[in-house]
Formats: sequence, structure tokens, C-alpha cells
Amino acid sequence: MGQQFSDQTQLVLNKLPEKVAKHVTLVRESGSLTYEEFLGRVAELNDITAKVASGQEKHLLFEVQPGSDSSAFWKVVVRVVCTKINKNTGIVEASRIMNLYQFIQLYKDITSQASGVLAQSSTSEDPDENSSSVTSCQASLWMGRVKQLTDEEECCICMDGRADLILPCAHSFCQKCIDKWNNTNP
Repeated sequence: MGQQFSDQTQLVLNKLPEKVAKHVTLVRESGSLTYEEFLGRVAELNDITAKVASGQEKHLLFEVQPGSDSSAFWKVVVRVVCTKINKNTGIVEASRIMNLYQFIQLYKDITSQASGVLAQSSTSEDPDENSSSVTSCQASLWMGRVKQLTDEEECCICMDGRADLILPCAHSFCQKCIDKWNNTNP
């Protein structure tokens, strides 16, 4: 019966618009994600981006924002910091903060792209043959995807500010509106 329900669920998902189906899948995945699995995915992304970035000037580093995972409701409040670092100078070139939902989206994007690149580079004998694929997975391009994910969310009150807080119900609010609400509702 479980398989039948799963097939029915998949049938419904296939009829939904792509963006809605992707959202449903990500919400379902984040609901079953344990804290240990989450930390494993953060470590896995660091390993993958380090392998793909070997020999390149820039590198992405993922870490859980200190204190954001200390609550029993860690899935709601956890934040992952994605930092682009110049390996030669050690200078941080860009940094973005993601919520769990955004992190899971990025995790899926990077792991699927990198698996193809790493498989191709391990089977190829000609290093020049891989250069175009490796170039397509540079830290700058992935950081662009992080920016795209974090910029998509806008405040549902003013519809102007970038979302600083996203609730489990997917409502998002900018800090200005949160502060205004806090000042009017002590």
C-alpha cells in the first residue's frame, strides 16, 4: 500500500507546475532530514567544492552560522553561511546566508553538477578536455546560484525588502518590517 500511495503522490506531483512540484519535494525532504544528515550534507558540499576547485583560484566554504542550530526547532532557525574565498590571498570575496530550504536547493544543484564533472575528470586522460566542464562549476558560478536563491525571497509585507526571516509556512519578512511590528506589538 505504501508503494501505491507513493505512485499516486508522484502522479499528482507530475501534474503540478514545475516550481510547485520542486517546492513540495524540498519541503518533504527537509521534513525528514535529521540534524546529523544536515551536518553531513554541509561537510559533503565542502568536500565536493574543494575537489572541483583544486587548481582554481576561488573556493566555496559552507558552515553553520554559530548559534543558529542550538534550538529544538533548528530546521526553522538554522542558517548556513556560504563564503567565496580567494585561495591565493585568503580574502573573502563574497558571503551569503541561506536558510535550510535554500541550502537543500543548492545542495541538490551542486551535487548533481559536480558528480558529472568529477566523473568526467576521473575517466579522462586529457586534462584540457575537462577544462570547459570544470570551468562551468567555478565557485563564482555557484556563488551566483546562492545569490539567486537568497534574492528570490522578498518580504510579504512591503514586497520590497529582501527576506531576512522565512517561516516554515514560507512567509518571508525583511528586518525593517519585523522591527516595525516588534515596536508596535510590545
